[in-house]
Amino acid sequence: MNNRLARYVGEGRVEIVEEPLPSLPSGGLIVRTEACGLCSGELMSWYMDRKLPHVLGHEVAGIVEQSEDARFPVGSRVFPHHHAPCGQCERCESGRGVHCPTWRSTKLLPGGMADRFAVAKENLSDTHVVDDLRAVDAALIEPLACVCKSVRGGGRGKAAVIGLGVMGLMHMLLLEGATGLDLSPGRRDWASELGLDARSPEEAEDSAYDAIFVCPGSQVAFETGLRLAAPGATITMFAPLGPGEDLRVPQAAYFNDLTIRNAYSAAPHDTLEAIEALRAGKVRAEQVCSEFISLGELPEAYGRMKRGEILKPMVVW
Repeated sequence: MNNRLARYVGEGRVEIVEEPLPSLPSGGLIVRTEACGLCSGELMSWYMDRKLPHVLGHEVAGIVEQSEDARFPVGSRVFPHHHAPCGQCERCESGRGVHCPTWRSTKLLPGGMADRFAVAKENLSDTHVVDDLRAVDAALIEPLACVCKSVRGGGRGKAAVIGLGVMGLMHMLLLEGATGLDLSPGRRDWASELGLDARSPEEAEDSAYDAIFVCPGSQVAFETGLRLAAPGATITMFAPLGPGEDLRVPQAAYFNDLTIRNAYSAAPHDTLEAIEALRAGKVRAEQVCSEFISLGELPEAYGRMKRGEILKPMVVW
């Protein structure tokens, strides 16, 4: 039996290929994939091209088929984070686990967008049994953990979310009473159907917000956040600008006492918060995934998501 997987081959293209099945790592797991989402970060060619060759998939959940750790018995549904910190270094102990050298060196093999993948023992510090969650919801743990981190440090008061793609929607679902802004009528309609307050940026120009979450990685989106910021507001940049682009901050940000922060990835405590949010029913896969597809359909769906034609596909086995 071979292992089907989705490989990014460069220039915005994905191919489904077959390779030998992964071997059980010492102290680790072999997982049969049940569901895996396509991350919006996997659409950024400048980011993906430097990773070649690369197997997609880190928003993943599946069933343990082989285990060398009693905490994760065969047959249990698990979510494994593709990165896990050591938990012992100075960065981990100071709450900066995403900058731990171990965190950066760990990964799933060959990747989550495959029939089966291996989880090394180093990743098990941020791997969780989630038998009580549907596989399609458990596959949202990693992106939702990133949003939990963003929201927790993003300030209090009247909140606005700029960009109503998948990550913006997740922010909105966690931020009760927030206003969501997007240029796309289709995205605003999707959010409105979820009962969320979705507007065009022009409709919010006369408002001022205390906590602003900028989901697109662009100067234009940041400047929208600046225009909406009340004195003393916090602006969270959730995504990076492209290579060679520097965020331009005007002098007015100083005199308005604005806090500008970044929210990069997620650590184990963020993962736990995301799991609890899913268990509480705050986010469901159908709210943020527009299509549930087979692995063979992914290359075509990848192109459509990259072009902005669909919100988010999730591959289901």
